[in-house]
Amino acid sequence: MTAGPGPAGPAGRALFDRLPRLADLVPFMPLADGLPTPVEQVDERLWIQRDDLTSSGYGGNKVRKLEFVLPVAARRGGPVVSAGGSGSHHLLATAIYAGALGLDVDAVVYPQPETDDSRRTEAALAGRTNVHVTRIPHPYLMPAALAGRLAALAGRRPFLLWPGASTPVGTLGYVSAGLELAGALGRGDEPDVVVVPFGSGGTAAGLALGLALAGWQRARVVAVRVTDRVVANRATLSGLEAATAGVLALGGWRPRPGRLEVDGAWAGPGYGHPTAAGRQASKWAGRYGLALEPTYTAKAFAAALRAWREGERVVFVQTFGGLGAGPARARTGQDSHPAPY
Repeated sequence: MTAGPGPAGPAGRALFDRLPRLADLVPFMPLADGLPTPVEQVDERLWIQRDDLTSSGYGGNKVRKLEFVLPVAARRGGPVVSAGGSGSHHLLATAIYAGALGLDVDAVVYPQPETDDSRRTEAALAGRTNVHVTRIPHPYLMPAALAGRLAALAGRRPFLLWPGASTPVGTLGYVSAGLELAGALGRGDEPDVVVVPFGSGGTAAGLALGLALAGWQRARVVAVRVTDRVVANRATLSGLEAATAGVLALGGWRPRPGRLEVDGAWAGPGYGHPTAAGRQASKWAGRYGLALEPTYTAKAFAAALRAWREGERVVFVQTFGGLGAGPARARTGQDSHPAPY
């Protein structure tokens, strides 16, 4: 069973339908062609928000955030400077959508464990003619490396895009996703938990605020930590949530905090390392026609399955996409798993 709300505000974005004043106050550029994404009931008490279908250009969760941050980069006209692991979907999505706007991307890349997914993603990034890569040996060197690249490119008016595009403005994309989810299910089908991966935090913080804005009272957003606690923790998530709520207040909403918690039980040895629980979750997801990757979504779906098996009503937000994973494939009845890229 698939649920889906009707068309929402400007460019089909639920956020602007709910807070129309924001359309004049925040940057926005429509990049995704698959919104609102469907919400499918795949089992008793289990739903999937299909954010692998956000766009036929490059599906997944990144494009929702890029719609709010790339317009600023486009106005500056210089290269987009960002960072990520060697298999970063954030960097690849940024390269694709920035390239469509005629922008170069200057990518700071640190190593992560090799998997089939990370190798495909890294190869695709290397094949982009608008990308310059600077490699560093450890992610903790990222702030200094970004500062160095910004200084080197100063004459070209570079734009710093924080990893994951999880800024208070970028997070608005997932406030909109939360409103979509609430519109699709309604208050009568409000779940107990909404489960998402937690890397940079924008997806989780935005969803929690979107559900609060929609008036949901019970559902809590469970952010499944997939990286080091030093960078992904309750304090950083709360700070991002508060800053994004401040932006929403400009649109006329009196903010109230979302129901948001962090689950750190599934990270395994660290960022990018596959886990046994993740592998089992990926096999189970195949029953529902879902493809997961080991860094983010497999770990988050493992947490979702545990909550479901304990009797809770669960929504899992499928944030993994890729080239050819968007709405065109879904509408033509083709296999909606991401194609190799």
